[in-house]
Amino acid sequence: MCNAAKPWLYVKRSIGSAVAGSKKGQIPFERLPGPWALPVLGPINDAVRLGNPKTFLIVFHQHQLFSLHLTVSNYHRKFGPIFRIKISQANAVFIKDPEMMRSVFVYEGKYPKHPLPESWTYFNQKHKCKRGLFLCKYIFEIKVQYNSLMLFRDDEEWFKYRKLLNPLMMRDTDWMVLPIQRMCEKAVQSLSEGVTKDNPSYEIQNIESTLYKWSIEVILCIMLGNSYNTTNMAKLNTLVNDFSRTVHTIFQYSSELMMIPPHLADCLQLSAWKKFERLVPETLALANKIIDISLDDIERGDGLLSKMQDCIASRDDIKRIFADLIIAAGDTTSFSMIWCFYLLGRHQILQDQIRSGIYENFKSPHPLVIGTVREALRMFPVAPFIGRILKKDAVIGEYSIPKHTLVLLSLYSAGRDETNFHSPEEFLPQRWIRNNDQSCSFSPFKSHASLPFAIGSRSCIGRKIAQNQMHTLLAMVLKKYRLSVLNEQEIFPELKMITVPNEKLRLSLENCSIWLLK
Repeated sequence: MCNAAKPWLYVKRSIGSAVAGSKKGQIPFERLPGPWALPVLGPINDAVRLGNPKTFLIVFHQHQLFSLHLTVSNYHRKFGPIFRIKISQANAVFIKDPEMMRSVFVYEGKYPKHPLPESWTYFNQKHKCKRGLFLCKYIFEIKVQYNSLMLFRDDEEWFKYRKLLNPLMMRDTDWMVLPIQRMCEKAVQSLSEGVTKDNPSYEIQNIESTLYKWSIEVILCIMLGNSYNTTNMAKLNTLVNDFSRTVHTIFQYSSELMMIPPHLADCLQLSAWKKFERLVPETLALANKIIDISLDDIERGDGLLSKMQDCIASRDDIKRIFADLIIAAGDTTSFSMIWCFYLLGRHQILQDQIRSGIYENFKSPHPLVIGTVREALRMFPVAPFIGRILKKDAVIGEYSIPKHTLVLLSLYSAGRDETNFHSPEEFLPQRWIRNNDQSCSFSPFKSHASLPFAIGSRSCIGRKIAQNQMHTLLAMVLKKYRLSVLNEQEIFPELKMITVPNEKLRLSLENCSIWLLK
């Protein structure tokens, strides 16, 4: 295969007449800068050379999708803070200016719409799934129903249940602290199982799967409260392990199908599609079993499930919301945690500063722990794009944008922009502590250029859970252990539905009491 850089195909835009409805002083949509479409010439050359359509699709996917965040950043450098591009047959607008990003949420309407992966909608159509629920999973979401389990909600139905859940999950959340602490303690034991008196330094094994299970178990403990005890954990343990594995795998295959028309992947019987199609019902069946056991075989506890039973009469609706939460929980929080570990593992002095100020009860997170999470989400947003489909004609910046346009917020580009953040390529969690003497030295600082949980009526409903569990796990790990990154090369982000490391993170834990004696 030729190693030469792939040429990019651009078509100059003609300056058209004003879009109907644009007002004086507004720039018509047709004059938005940008390329006509995503670059295709390089992968086509590879396809001709390889002579294999299946191989071509893999090459196209890897060339395009894994580095899409970098491609979009390059376009922003070329065309500015806002540009438009053709994706398939539709126009999409990418934005990285923080003020423009905030203005998008004004036009999202009462029932915000999100873009959906084609593989999921095609699966729905093929298997004649007539209903679906939508739950915010950053930009990428699932819409699928299999047998009796309905997954994500939209429109009036979404609005109804969102109003019921907001007070429970977004406002008074003190009741979540103890369940989260319990599961974080369990996770620390799993991560550090090889650290002993004779072996004070230990390379964590299976960090990704351990954090994936931790993320799901936090949701289960929040749902079941004090009923999620040792006995009931044993009832669910095998199911939770299998569920963690299948959900993790299903999103991996989803990412492989992101740039391939699903009907073509189905027609060619690509391996990713066959495995995806097999795993969807398997995953949902496991979710159903976990929920049935939680509802039928475990006594009512003091968790979210009990609170939902007080305000939601339908058992089916409770099951669907439960499924939404445990399916949505896994990958986003676990990979955000991996990026936090990676960044801290490369900054030993910062670890020492945090360790000295951690409170024993972990109720009040150290400001630098909070800053670490925010900084990790700025540098490595688990969803590098957040999408909204405009419900009405909009004016963003100086441009008229017609309704039904897909607008994507370029969080990765905005977070790495030096006009938004001082030294954007550096890990500086201190920048988020705004009441210290150093805050002025981190100018510019535009906090609203980093919106990992979105804003507006459809912001991430699990935001407080995710923040609390990440703060708690970081504090618990740093209180006892010193983190060190063992990878020889710097790790870079790549896009596989979400932002993941381009190679497996190798991380060691060293017992602090032993290290301090050195």
